[in-house]
Amino acid sequence: MKKIICVVLVIICIGFAKLNAQDFRAGILGGAVFSQIDGDNYAGFNKPGFALGMYAARQINPHWLAQFEILYTQKGAKNDPNTASLGTSTEIYKASLDYIEIPLFARYYLNKFSFDAGVSYGVLVRSKEEDQYGEIDANPFEDHEWATLIGVNYQINSRLYASVRWAYSITRIRKAYEGEYDWQPHPIWGNKFGQYNHNVSVMLHYQFEKLFASN
Repeated sequence: MKKIICVVLVIICIGFAKLNAQDFRAGILGGAVFSQIDGDNYAGFNKPGFALGMYAARQINPHWLAQFEILYTQKGAKNDPNTASLGTSTEIYKASLDYIEIPLFARYYLNKFSFDAGVSYGVLVRSKEEDQYGEIDANPFEDHEWATLIGVNYQINSRLYASVRWAYSITRIRKAYEGEYDWQPHPIWGNKFGQYNHNVSVMLHYQFEKLFASN
């Protein structure tokens, strides 16, 4: 079922580009992701991962652009007692969550800098939890995630730019405490309490020539 959903998402994105095929631009992007899961017993962006994908964008006017992407993104959480700060749990723990994501956002340009704000829909394609004893068979994670994102970009040259993004789940990725508790205010959004992805990414974007050019 997850594979079918991923294929449908890709088809929708390609179809969206074709239906609006005027003055679109496209490129590839990739970089590092540093993650934690809010609502567990650990703190710190200690889980490294990567994001890799492609994007298409349309320039609306000189200051505004709309962009969507298809990304494979690694998220999760990690606690290592050998490097943890004072007062952090001494347990070894690692959660690895891999998503196919579709971010959609608006971008505002200001000289060589630009600023992003939007949302992202993700489908969980792989999950694994481990502690000092091995793999954990715990309460399952949700198959889908909605997240908000904001970012800042710097234009290096006409084809290449760098970005830093912050993303936080809008919908929970798992009920708290093995599913025993179903309601308590979300730390930011005020929804049902649970566990939420919280990550920062640093990426490079390479733009091709125009994907479609207006006549």
